[in-house]
Amino acid sequence: MPRPMFFRSGLRRFGWDLATLSIAGFGAWLFAALGLPAAWLMGAMVATALAAVAGLPVELRRGLREIAFLLLGISIGSSVTPGIVAEIAAWPGSVVMLVASIGATMGVSSLYLQRVHGWDRTTARFASMPGAFSSVAIIAANSSADLPRVILAQSLRVFTLVALMPPILSLLNGGVQAQGAALPQRPVNSVPEALAVFLASGAAAVLLNRLHVPAGTLLAAMTISATLHASGLVHGGFPQPLVILGFIATGAVIGARFRGTTLQTVTQTVPGAAVSILLALAVSALFAAGGAWVLDLPFGQLWLAYAPGGVEAMAAMALVLNLEPAFVGAHHILRILGLNLVSPLWFRNTGRGE
Repeated sequence: MPRPMFFRSGLRRFGWDLATLSIAGFGAWLFAALGLPAAWLMGAMVATALAAVAGLPVELRRGLREIAFLLLGISIGSSVTPGIVAEIAAWPGSVVMLVASIGATMGVSSLYLQRVHGWDRTTARFASMPGAFSSVAIIAANSSADLPRVILAQSLRVFTLVALMPPILSLLNGGVQAQGAALPQRPVNSVPEALAVFLASGAAAVLLNRLHVPAGTLLAAMTISATLHASGLVHGGFPQPLVILGFIATGAVIGARFRGTTLQTVTQTVPGAAVSILLALAVSALFAAGGAWVLDLPFGQLWLAYAPGGVEAMAAMALVLNLEPAFVGAHHILRILGLNLVSPLWFRNTGRGE
């Protein structure tokens, strides 16, 4: 009868939701135990991707995906504090240089991938975006981009920058080792604050999705959270267990997209992506050198601020090298917010099926 069949189908789907989250959670735990960068997200993504490539039907249903994107957007937005806003306002010249650096970095990298390796424009642009890895992947998933290539290129960017920048800056800074750096812990939202941010973000997400705004859930949550935290109405970061859950679920969503990916795709992607990352690093270094000359600021501080890396890793390196972590963190948060706000509109006409 239809009802028992529907019940069995729903139960099977729930079972694979649970299995997918379990696989992603194990990968996240393993990466965290090994001390690898962006562990909760990258570990979940890698574990789920391996399961997908092996032919397992890993996937999260839409409701769970939307909750993951909501938690992720809130987490990104909660990084914007009144202190960060003041830090950005104090350095207008450096912010202008940052914007120019982002444009030049993306332009050089994407042009290289298109002209030398034959990547299509949309895939090349997403692969070259120096934004938050997770949000870039989510927006790319709703476009015509070759998602496995984008994910491989962005993953390689994260690992390459974390591997290369500490020893280079250590040498430039007289041999100081940027190992084991950690940022000061922020206070956590109270339960009423966390609930208010979650409900307000959810309401905004419903509105943007009904208006068919690309990546509406992520964009709404990030904007609402950033506004509430920047205004001082809400204090501290979103509860860490929820942030981690959001990263694990997002990693599972991204990893599930790897079904059908072949070894040939990997071998065709990595060489071009690696060179494009080195080009981006070189371009950001040139802008940092120019900024050091014009603004009379340390080269290392500006390079960390302009480099296409993650805010946590870059700010931690600045902390250990005595290079104003607040300055570096403010620039990266501004870059992430700006790219996340602009990119859905920039790629508006590259949706699936177009």
